[in-house]
Amino acid sequence: MIQDLDKTLEKLVYEKGKLSRNDVDVSFDQPNSDWSSRISRPTVNCWCFDLQENVKLRSMQRRVTNDEAMGIISYPPIRIDLTYMITAWARKVEDEHALMWRVLSLMSQTPELEPAKCEGALKDQPYNLPVLVANMPERIPNMSDLWSVLNNQMRMGFLAVITVSLDRTMAIETPLTFSSTVRVGQSLDPLDRTLQVADTEIFREIDRPGGNGTPPAEGGDKAAPKRRK
Repeated sequence: MIQDLDKTLEKLVYEKGKLSRNDVDVSFDQPNSDWSSRISRPTVNCWCFDLQENVKLRSMQRRVTNDEAMGIISYPPIRIDLTYMITAWARKVEDEHALMWRVLSLMSQTPELEPAKCEGALKDQPYNLPVLVANMPERIPNMSDLWSVLNNQMRMGFLAVITVSLDRTMAIETPLTFSSTVRVGQSLDPLDRTLQVADTEIFREIDRPGGNGTPPAEGGDKAAPKRRK
């Protein structure tokens, strides 16, 4: 769910902010000193660092439905606030300020996100997603302490709080992953993620007792990585 919100924000920055992917990067990494030392072009960083229930939107209204002889009691979703710290990074201060103002403008023009225009699982949200921008929340962290933890110089930025719904009755079933393949090679366009030449391929598989997909007991991974060139 959070990764879908990241993708939605990235789409918003590029499309509504009219920024080119060839000129500006959007990152959701923690903006610590190691990360900032690696960036090579103007970057908008959207770091999600806090997650809490929005108690003002809490509802305890129950819904009771009948299923033959059984009664099913369900509760409305929990409303969760996700807090992003949004900063701009560039070599020149004037470029940073211009980029920061562009992002602040587009976010302030977006009071809420419509599920139909969001990415992934957010399309199934029962409510629109409220967006609170550059506001001073009651539980605002000490920004100096926050940057100190990041071991980085303090930058100008703003907070954006986006509220999503968490369905307490929804169960997600997905197959377990028992194998993985990592390919390392050369690419003329890394953003395309297409390798022209695969130098190394590492394949790893975990034994599945009985072939029924049951994970092995602890220590049951007997297959060592295989290298193929």
